[in-house]
Amino acid sequence: MKQLKFKFLSFSCGVLAATVLAFVGFASGAETSNAADTKAAQAWRKIVDDGCNSYALSLGQYTECIEQRARELPPLDPAKREHFGELYDPARYLQCKKDGYRNDMGCDRYALRRIEQPEYWPYPDVPPMKWPEAPTPSVYEKLKKKYLVVTDKDYFEALCKAEAGEFIYRTVENVEAIYQIRPRVAEDDNKRQEDRYVMEDPFGARSTETHYSPPGYLERGYVYVETPIRMPWRVQRMSPAVQSIFANPPTDSKFIRYMFSSEYQYRTMPEYARDLKSRYGYIWRAIGRENDRESQIAGGEIAVIDLTSNKVLAIKRGFLWKGNASGNRSRWDTASVCPQDRGKPGISDVRDFVLRVLKPVSK
Repeated sequence: MKQLKFKFLSFSCGVLAATVLAFVGFASGAETSNAADTKAAQAWRKIVDDGCNSYALSLGQYTECIEQRARELPPLDPAKREHFGELYDPARYLQCKKDGYRNDMGCDRYALRRIEQPEYWPYPDVPPMKWPEAPTPSVYEKLKKKYLVVTDKDYFEALCKAEAGEFIYRTVENVEAIYQIRPRVAEDDNKRQEDRYVMEDPFGARSTETHYSPPGYLERGYVYVETPIRMPWRVQRMSPAVQSIFANPPTDSKFIRYMFSSEYQYRTMPEYARDLKSRYGYIWRAIGRENDRESQIAGGEIAVIDLTSNKVLAIKRGFLWKGNASGNRSRWDTASVCPQDRGKPGISDVRDFVLRVLKPVSK
């Protein structure tokens, strides 16, 4: 009897163990399957977001991709006309993709949309900064009263005379650190440069100030350059020892701090940070003026800020005019510009402006 009980117990334990192992194996397999599905979905999402321009796709996958992308494109919103390209048309985009050759990049002009670039204010309890108001009556209204016909050139020159320039209210000496409140995404592809609407701030975008710029500021004398946690500066310029910055940041970190490191042959050394060392920062915005984009004119402002009070230390305002070229052939990065920086035509150097207001501790 005891032997029978022992055999039954052994059998029960064996069944239990096998059941547990089978369940664990099934769960592990399910997790692996889910992980693979997630990875595949992420890869597909990236292909769609990149415009389906992948030669790895079969013809069926390519067709599915462009149809999905066309479905996801929102209808043109007349209230936000400048957030869409001049030729924006989802239906035309899809037809162009179907009729053209595989991966025809020219069709993308029918899907152009503005890149939303958020602001990252470090101290939400500080009262917001105040941008200057547009003049009233507007420059365009004044011109219309003066001339029967207002040409684009006349309008551009009037804006430059009335509004463009640098307005420095206070400078600061021996600044160690600066903060980019609104890192700028580089927009140098032809379609965006040629479109009169889709770029938010063509004036500032012509400068050397983009989200790739921290080393440029460090080379000019700042000890630290700080940005919100976004895609860090180009990894190929970093030492392999610091590429861990591309890993997920600590949950309590809000910023990336760049500095030079002699340990890595003076390459840019980034690190995650919870708090800022910077007391001062700068921000950019596009400015809209009556009938400006229709006249192939775009304006922008850069403001240098005391982050502890959000008081403005200086503002630079400028305008671009795409000139006499017709259609979409002219580009913002070759347009006429005012003000011209230090006799350099066609350049709007945000970095030089920031350096003249916030003077670095060393050079």
